[in-house]
Amino acid sequence: MKGIVIAFLLCIAGMISASGQLPYHEEDPTIINGGILNGKAISLPKPVYPDEARLAKVGGAIVVDILIDEAGNVISAKRAASPKVGNGEEMTEAERLKALLEDASEYAAWQARFSPTRISGNPVKVRGRIIYNFVADEDGTPVSDDVIRTVNGGVLNSKAVSLPQPVYPPAALAVRAEGTVNVTVTVNENGKVVSATAASGHPLLQAAAVNAAKGARFAPTLLNGEPVNVSGVITYDFALSRPKDK
Repeated sequence: MKGIVIAFLLCIAGMISASGQLPYHEEDPTIINGGILNGKAISLPKPVYPDEARLAKVGGAIVVDILIDEAGNVISAKRAASPKVGNGEEMTEAERLKALLEDASEYAAWQARFSPTRISGNPVKVRGRIIYNFVADEDGTPVSDDVIRTVNGGVLNSKAVSLPQPVYPPAALAVRAEGTVNVTVTVNENGKVVSATAASGHPLLQAAAVNAAKGARFAPTLLNGEPVNVSGVITYDFALSRPKDK
């Protein structure tokens, strides 16, 4: 028994020596949840669009989970896990190209900077997400005057004049499915959503989020006085109420 305890202590000591700190634990009370962090960054470099993906017209929303330290620096950046299809199968070409977008997004997320967050005067770490939207038709080629240009609007929730909330699907309620669903949308020059596709989130929640996003309305966006299409992301948080302690 004494030998097991010594081995455990040596293992912990090795972790501290290698990283300079104990492993990060989810229950750490000094870490708060900041949600979607795009609008809170003081510096948010855009990811470089990989040539292969850009030329193949592969785009969409990429979500990166990050951890910010007390000084506002990103100390962890990792692409958000998405539902797996075809377990054990080789990566398809589309999946490979999407992985290139994820690599570029992770690299950009590491460069982001934020103002320090304090609670009761004490600096804290912040956990949250950055969403990057790759618009596949932005390939750098000239656009003729008769083509309406699409601009990237980022996260669009706060810009909507009408944003219907999704109805919780009964199937999702039955299995208590929760979480954030990100929907990539295109808004036309009149402020109407003309396309909506789920980019991430629980499969049982995606259809409800897409249906809600299709009903969103926005004020027209003008570029140099001309109306333009806008691409971006609408996020929906599905959360079940918890029973109160008696």
